[in-house]
Amino acid sequence: MTMIEFPPLIKGTFIEKINRFIAIVHVNGHVEQVHIPSTGRLDGVLSEGNVCYLKPSNNPKRKTAYSLFIIESSNVKICIDALLANQFAYQLMENEQIEGIKKGKILKEFTLKGDRFDFAIQHEDTIEYIEVKSVNKSDNGIACFPDAPTQRGRKHTQHLIAYQQDSSIQTHILFIVQRNDAEQFTPCEERDPEITQLLKEANRKGVMIHVALTNVTEKSISFDKWLPIHYK
Repeated sequence: MTMIEFPPLIKGTFIEKINRFIAIVHVNGHVEQVHIPSTGRLDGVLSEGNVCYLKPSNNPKRKTAYSLFIIESSNVKICIDALLANQFAYQLMENEQIEGIKKGKILKEFTLKGDRFDFAIQHEDTIEYIEVKSVNKSDNGIACFPDAPTQRGRKHTQHLIAYQQDSSIQTHILFIVQRNDAEQFTPCEERDPEITQLLKEANRKGVMIHVALTNVTEKSISFDKWLPIHYK
């Protein structure tokens, strides 16, 4: 089973988000500024009074001693660390759990003609490019992406569509839902209508889109199941 164990986390209480990358929490009896490891809005996740779990930093040069790692909302634990999605995706590929992705040599941060992809998998005569996206937004059992306009996401999707036209290339988008209260996935049109249309186009033109639901606890994240995708 694909699973990543977390280092010991520190329990706290979320107070407020100051800006894109800094939040205020109450931890160990005092108020502390912490790093937010996500570029999303997180507006449906970060609420005053929510239980949170912090990841201590070992870097003495950092301005913040902790990163906001997990937030608990309506009894659901949500991991907001976007970098964790790539680590989890790598394990899914290593364990050959992704339908449509064949076993091969996995390359991280592969660059082609100036375009960088999270992963490439090399085979004898073909190659696969994989872009990974972290998902933390879910409403009424429907996970959705993005929770904020994403120019980077649009660019990646356009490049994957273009490369998919090469018969020696198979492209993929892998969404990692870092919470466990969803039964399906849909592009979030109200947040970014352009990437919603691009994802529909990608699906039509052969880009393989996968959505992994995970179980998140204060100790680990593990694979649960693959979610169906609904295009509005």
